[in-house]
Order: sequence, then structure tokens, then C-alpha cells
Amino acid sequence: MSSVEHVCMSIAAGAGDGPVSVTIPSDANRCHYQGDQAGHSPVGMTAPLSPSHHIDPALLDQARVEMGCDGVPGIALGVYHNGCAATAGLGVTNVLHPQPVDGDTLFQIASITKTFTATAVLQLVEQGRLNLDDTIRAHLPEFTVADPDVSTSVTIRDCLVHSCGWEGDFFEDTGWSDDALAAMVARMDKLVQVTPLGRMWSYSNSAFYVLGRILEVLHGRSYEDVLDEALLAPLGMDGACFFARDLLHRKFAVGHAERGGQTVIARPWAMPRCVNPSGGVVASAAHLMRYAHFQLDGAPVLGDAMRLAAFEPAGPSSDTPAIGLGWWLDDSAGERVVSHTGGANGQPCSFAMIPSRRFALAVLTNGANGWITAQRLLAWAMQTYFSLAAPDLRAQPRADVDAWLGTYETRTERRVLRREGERHVLDQTPLKQWLDGLDPPALPQLGTEIQPTGPGAMLFAPGKRAQRVGTVLRNGHGEIRWLRVNRRAALRK
Repeated sequence: MSSVEHVCMSIAAGAGDGPVSVTIPSDANRCHYQGDQAGHSPVGMTAPLSPSHHIDPALLDQARVEMGCDGVPGIALGVYHNGCAATAGLGVTNVLHPQPVDGDTLFQIASITKTFTATAVLQLVEQGRLNLDDTIRAHLPEFTVADPDVSTSVTIRDCLVHSCGWEGDFFEDTGWSDDALAAMVARMDKLVQVTPLGRMWSYSNSAFYVLGRILEVLHGRSYEDVLDEALLAPLGMDGACFFARDLLHRKFAVGHAERGGQTVIARPWAMPRCVNPSGGVVASAAHLMRYAHFQLDGAPVLGDAMRLAAFEPAGPSSDTPAIGLGWWLDDSAGERVVSHTGGANGQPCSFAMIPSRRFALAVLTNGANGWITAQRLLAWAMQTYFSLAAPDLRAQPRADVDAWLGTYETRTERRVLRREGERHVLDQTPLKQWLDGLDPPALPQLGTEIQPTGPGAMLFAPGKRAQRVGTVLRNGHGEIRWLRVNRRAALRK
């Protein structure tokens, strides 16, 4: 697997919210790695970018290792540090019709889109056209979910911080016309509450449909046009798009999955149009470096005070980890990491920033286990370049684990915590495929070992590459009512 490109982006940082110039050299002036053919790091490399603005070859070496372990066909990396950025690609776009991945290869960045939607909402707050504590009905008078009290009380803030509480993984196809999003929001009248409004966060795609619809109403244009005019074009993200028709003449990645021990194309590629505010942007690592420059160093599209406010805790105060305005926050390594991930079909990706270090890392992959690759590369980079590492989570035997056992359900999945001999395990069974025609389909994951790490906290698959965290959550009476896995709370049956 070879590195096919290291694109040097010269970014002149403006002061405050003043002018910012971003220049990507033409093909003839692109920077290429000057090291040996094996990609070994130059002696003394201790920064993510070299003085000549190449990605540290040691990071590329680590990416080769991680993607090889996780069966990822292709990966694009973007690194931003102290006002400079570079991108690189490894592997191929498509195992059936392979093209080399580079920094301009388009990937579905999926839920990283939520941070764009949140930023567009904050622009309206800054302009005085809405307030975070406005109710949704102040802007969408007909808005309704199954609970009438929630319908009248839920706010824009609740949606931004995933604390609205109704069923979050709601996917239906409402067509490709400009009314697709309005139609989807109208269908939300059947969504029941899983968690109490404002009490805790639980990941919600459907909350961002609502925010996208508010953007449409206040701007008087489609969501896609709003985002292009408000953010993508001003930030120089030319070529970032939403629709397959806009990328068929460009180099783009397709997702992959495993079936019978073989890597296959994950189908379908497209998600319904109504999902766009939650996960529809298609972009490259180079695009995300422009986005990193804005988020870390500012740009005229949003004032610094509002931009930085998004990086502060804004969700339910008693819930952990903290959540900002559209961003996930993690202080466990001693300095704040501001991030979001995405999970289109077979295209996991990650965009993470350490504002105190003016550092960002984008990892775009096209393999189902790419989320592991991205997670491990971020941890490696934090440790290598900044000596930052979150404390290891260790098993803490607890007498109350049996009280966690039971069946929990979301709209799309059943989770069963059970005892198997001396072990405690988790079974996850899909109740509904999240995307129509999903091929290969999501399969049950049975017998995943769990180990408690603290009160209500646990590790799934401890010590393995796919290790994850989970939490049981209690209601106001102290009763265990929810199991949160993959940031989604499931209600106990």
C-alpha cells in the first residue's frame, strides 16, 4: 500500500474574524514526500507536519498498520497544525474499480455534516434571527412528535445537544424534490420519547432534520443551497456536494463491508435526500482542512465568540461525557478534544480538533471497521505529538452488575445484557435495517463480553480493537431504565 499524494496547503491565518486567504497550489506545484521509498520518518520528526508541510511519514506508516489490521481498502488523511495543513491518501477508492485515494478523493462524511448544520444555526443566532432557547414551534408552528408536551416545549438547544429524547434513528425516503425535508419532519409525529426531554443526551439523527428544516424556512431556500451559500462556498470548499450527480465525474470512494470473509462493495451508496442535514455532505480531506482552519483560527462566516462557544459544554449538566453545540467534547486526556464522527454505509470517518494545540486530524475511510482505524490514529497522534493520552479504562468488579441485566430496545435494535457462565455479555440484534436495501445487511452481534469499569459504566469487547464503552442510566427514582451504546440510549423493556 503506497502513499499516493501529499498535498501542501498554504494557509495564511487572519487575525480574529478578519480576512483569511487559503491557497492550494496547482498540480504542478504540489509538494511530494522527499523521504525514502519505504516512507520512514526523517530523524527527529516530532511534529505532525514537517517544516516543508508534509504529513509526518510516521503517521502514514501507522495508518498503513491500522488500516491493514481493520481491512480498510482506502483512507484519506488531513492534518492541520498551527495554520498549515497537508493531506495524503493510501489504498484505493473501490476494490472492483480501484483508483488511488488522494487528498481530493470525495468521501461521504456523514454525521460530520451535523457540525455544519449546527454552525449554520449559530450564524442565525449571531444575526439575531433566532435564539438557542426558542421552541421549535416558534419557527415550525406545525411541528409535532408523539408526546404533546415535548412538541410544545422542545427547543433548538435541545436538538443541537441531542437531548430532545424522541427516537433518534428515524430513516425514511421522502423523495428527491425540494420538499423532501419538510415531508420528513411532518412524519416525525409518530416518534415516541425514549428519554425525558432535556434530562440526558441520546444521539439523534432526527433532531437535525428539524434544525435543517428551520434553516430552510428562515432562509427561504433548500437546505443544500443554504449550506452552500452560508458555509461551503465562503470557506472555499468548492466541489463539496450532496448528490451523486455532482460527483460522478470526480474521484470518489465507495463503502465496503465484509461478507463471508471477503471485502465487498457496501450498497446502496446514496442516502435519502431528507437525511442531508444529519449526514449528507460529500467532501475530501482537503475540504476538511479548510473547515479545520475556520474552526480553529476563525473566518468571517462566524464571529469568534460564537464559534468558540460551540466548543463549551452545553448539554444536560449531569450527563457525561459533555456535549457542545453540535460537537462531542472529551477532556479525559487533560486537554479538550472537540470532535465528530460519521458512519455512512461502509464509510466511517472522523474529524477531531485539539483547539489548545491548533491541531486537527481528519480520517476518511471506506471500510466498515474504519472507525477503529480512525480512533486508533487519533490516539496515536495525540500521544506522539502532544504526550496526551486518556487514562486506560480498567475492569472494576462490581456486585451490582446483575442489576444491569435485561432487554433494552431502540427503534432499530434490541440489546440484551445477560449472564453466560461467569461472564456478562451483550447481544445486539437489528430490528430494522437503517437503510432500505442495505447489502450486506446488518447482522446480529452476539455474546460480546462486557466488564464493569465504574458505577453504571462498562467496556464492551475489553482489550480488543473493537473495544467500546457503554453506560446504564437511571431515572429520577434511581431505577435502571436505559442502556447507552454507540451514544444511543435504549429503553429497558
